Amino acid sequence: MKGKAMNLKNRMCGRNLNRGGVLLAASLLAVHRVGGAPVLMGPPPVNTAPPAAQDDATNNVMNVFLPSGLVNGNLPEPFQYGPVTFRPHVSYSVSYGNGIQAGTSGAQDTVIQQLSPGLTVDLGRQWSLDYTPTIIFYSSKQLQDGVNHAAALNGGISYEDWAFSLMQGYSSTDEPTFETGAQTSQQTYSTALGAHYAFSDKMSADFGVNQLFNFVENFQDSYNWSTMEWVNYAFSPRLNAGLGAGAGYTIVKDNSGAGVNNPDAVNEQLQARINWRATGKISFQASGGLEDEQFLAAGYSDSLNPIFSAAIQYQPFQVTQISLAASRTVGTSDYYIIAQSTESTTVSLNLNQRVLVKYHLNLGVGYTKTDYTVALAGFGSGSRTDDIYSFNASFGRSFLKRGNWAITYQYSDDASNTGGYSQRSNQIGFQIGYSY
Repeated sequence: MKGKAMNLKNRMCGRNLNRGGVLLAASLLAVHRVGGAPVLMGPPPVNTAPPAAQDDATNNVMNVFLPSGLVNGNLPEPFQYGPVTFRPHVSYSVSYGNGIQAGTSGAQDTVIQQLSPGLTVDLGRQWSLDYTPTIIFYSSKQLQDGVNHAAALNGGISYEDWAFSLMQGYSSTDEPTFETGAQTSQQTYSTALGAHYAFSDKMSADFGVNQLFNFVENFQDSYNWSTMEWVNYAFSPRLNAGLGAGAGYTIVKDNSGAGVNNPDAVNEQLQARINWRATGKISFQASGGLEDEQFLAAGYSDSLNPIFSAAIQYQPFQVTQISLAASRTVGTSDYYIIAQSTESTTVSLNLNQRVLVKYHLNLGVGYTKTDYTVALAGFGSGSRTDDIYSFNASFGRSFLKRGNWAITYQYSDDASNTGGYSQRSNQIGFQIGYSY
C-alpha cells in the first residue's frame, strides 16, 4: 500500500512539472498566432486533446485561468458508444479584407468565406483523433479557392513511474503568408514522442524526440529531427525548475527551380526553465539558453544564438484575464530561398474580459521581427528583415451551451526591407461555431 501511494505521489509530481511546459507551449502558440505568419484569420480553434489531458489542464496548479476550448464535462454525450465518443464540430466565418497579397505584384480586396466541418473521436480517456477540413472561398479572382486539411492524433500511456506521450499532426494549407508575400501551398507533418520518469517526489526527467517535415511549393522542403532531455526539481508544488540539453539535424531541399542549394545543418542546445505560480492570481513560465548551429557546407560560418520563451498569466479579477508572452527561435528558411536560416523574436499581449455577464471581449497586440540570414555567393552577406505589427479583437458570446459566435477584426502590417514583401491588411468579419 505504501508503494502504491508513493507511485501516485510521483506521478502527480511529474504531471505538475509537465503541466508547466504544456502551459508555456500553449502561450507560445498564442504568440505565433498574434504575431502572425498567416495573413488570414482562421476559424475558431477546436480542442483536440484527449479528456485526460484536458483534466490535467483544468486541475493544473500552474494555471491561473483555464485554457479555452475545453470540453464541458457536465453536458451529456449524445454520441458516446462504450469507450468511444464522437464529437462533431463545425464553424463558419465570413470576413472582408483589404491588402491581401495573391503575389508580390500587388494586394487584393476580397470577401473570404471559410467553412470548417470536423470530427473529434475520443478513444477512451487517453487518446484523441481529430480531422478538420476548411473550405475557403474568395471573391477576388486573383486568389484561388481551396480546401485546407488538419489532422491530429494525441495520446499517452502510463506504466508504474513512467508516463509516455505521442502526438502526430498533419496540415495542408494554401493561404497568403507574410513569409512568401503570396498565396502559398504547403504541407506539414509533425511527430512528437515524449517520456516522463519520476525518481522521487522532487526529482524527475523528461525525454523528447521530434520530427518535423515542411514542404513549401515552389520554395524549399525541410526535414528536421531533434531531441531534448530535461532533469527537473520541484522546490514546492508551485515552483519547479529544470536543466535541458538537446540536438537536431536538418536537411534542406530546393524545389523552386532556382538552383539554390542551402546547406544541411546540425545544432546543439543548452537550456534552463522555471515554472512558478507566484500567487492565486499570477504565474510565470520561462526557458532560455543557447543554440549552436553548424552548416554542413564550405563557406558558411557556425552560428551561436540565444533562444528563449516566456509567458505570464495574470487574473486581477474573476472576469479579467491578461497574458504576456515572448519568444526567440532559430530555424531553417523554408520561405525565402536565398537565406539559409531565420531568427524570429515575438512578443504578444492579450486581454480577455467578460462583459455584461454573458459576453466576452478579446484583444491582442503583437510584434514579430524575423531576420533571414543570407550568405550565398552573388547575394552578398546582408539579410531580409520583416517587422510585423498586429492587432486583433473579437466580441461575442456562447449560445445553446455548445455554440459560440463573435464579431472579429484584425489588423496586420508587415514592414519588410525587401521589395514585394511589405503589406498592410485590415479584416473585419463574423464567425460562428458549434461543437460537441
